Amino acid sequence: MTTTEIDNMPWMDESISAQGMSSDDMLSTVDDTGWDASAQLSAGWSLGGNSIPKAAIAEVTSQLAIMTRSGVDVATALGSLARQCKRPALAEVLSEVHESVMSGSPLSNALREHPEVFEATFVATVAAGEASGKMSEVLKQLADVQRGEIRSRRTLRALMTYPILLFAVSASVLLALVMFVLPRFSQIFEEYELVLPFVTEALLMVASELRSRWWLWIPLAGSLLAGLLVWRRTKGGRRTLDSLWLKMTVISGVYRSQLIGRVCRMFGMMLESGVPLLEVLRLTKVAMQNVHYHELVEEMEDAVLNGRSLGSILETTDIVPESAREMLMTAENTGNLGEVTYLLGAYYEEDTEARMRQVVGLLEPLITIGMGALVAIVVLAVMLPVFDLSTIANR
Repeated sequence: MTTTEIDNMPWMDESISAQGMSSDDMLSTVDDTGWDASAQLSAGWSLGGNSIPKAAIAEVTSQLAIMTRSGVDVATALGSLARQCKRPALAEVLSEVHESVMSGSPLSNALREHPEVFEATFVATVAAGEASGKMSEVLKQLADVQRGEIRSRRTLRALMTYPILLFAVSASVLLALVMFVLPRFSQIFEEYELVLPFVTEALLMVASELRSRWWLWIPLAGSLLAGLLVWRRTKGGRRTLDSLWLKMTVISGVYRSQLIGRVCRMFGMMLESGVPLLEVLRLTKVAMQNVHYHELVEEMEDAVLNGRSLGSILETTDIVPESAREMLMTAENTGNLGEVTYLLGAYYEEDTEARMRQVVGLLEPLITIGMGALVAIVVLAVMLPVFDLSTIANR
C-alpha cells in the first residue's frame, strides 16, 4: 500500500502501528510506565489525557487496529496520519511519535514520551501487544474500552440533562417568587396591619436579608464552595467523600458497578494482552482515584508479592459484589483470570447504564414533587394573608 493510497483513505484521521519487541524490553517498558504514571492520577480512568479529547484518542486507537491488521507500514502510516490530522495538538504528537519510530524506537517507547496523551495503562498494553505479536487484537480491545468509557459518560450526561434542567427551572421560579413577588405583597400586608402566618414571616425575613445584604451572602457562598472544593482534594476529604458515595442508598449501586466494571475491563484487557499480573496491579492502583478501591488493589499487590492469592484479599472485602468475588476467585484458580475479568467488565458496564436509568427515573418524579411542594409553600405564604385581607374587605 503506497503513501498516496493511505492519504486518500477518507476514514484516516489519526493512527499508529506497531513494531516488534522482546519480552524483556516489554517488561522494562511496562515497569517504567507504571512508575511514570503516578503523575497522571488526576486523569482518573480515561485512557487519553486532558489536552486532547478522549474521542480523538479512541478514534486513533480504532484506526491503529485497522491499520495493523491491514499490514500498513508504521512509518508510512504515521507520516500520512500526521499530515491529515485536523487537530494541531494531536498532529504534533503524531509527528513526534513518527520521528521516534523512524529513529528505531518501539511504538510503546514513542508513546511513553507523551504521558499527557497516552496513559500508563495504554502504553503498557501496547508494549505487551508488541511482545506477543497480537497488536491488532490489543488495539481493538483498547478501542473498545475507550469507546465504552465515552459511551458511559455520554449516557450519564444525556440521562441527567432533564433532571438538571427541571431542578434549575424550578429553583429559578422559587427564587423569583421569594425575592420579587412576595416582597411586593408585604407592603400591602403592612398597610392593613395583618397578622402574618409564620411561613410568610419567615420567607419575608429571608427575602429581606438576601436583598439588603447580597454583598455579604454571595461572597460567603462562593467562599464556602471554594472551601469544599479544596477540602475535597485533601486526603481526609477524599476518603470521606469516597465513603459517602459507597454508602448512599440510591447512588452506591451505580457507583460500585461503575468502578468494578472499569477495574475488571482494564484488568482483563491488560492480562489478555500479556502484561504480567504484578504490573497490572501496579498500573491499576495508580489509576484508581477512589481511596478504598486504591487500597484494595494495593492489598492485592502485596498479596501477590508475598506469594498469596488474590482470593485471600477478595474474600475479606465488602466493596466488591459477592457474585464478582466468587467468579474472580474461581477464575484465578482455573487460570482464566484475564478472560473472566474482561467479560465481567463488559457486564458491569451494561449494569451501570441500567442502574443509571433507574436512578434517573426515580430522580425525575422526586425533583418534580419536591420543587412543586416548595413552590406551593411560597404560594400559600402569599395567598393566606390575601384570604385574610379579603375577609377584612367584606366586613
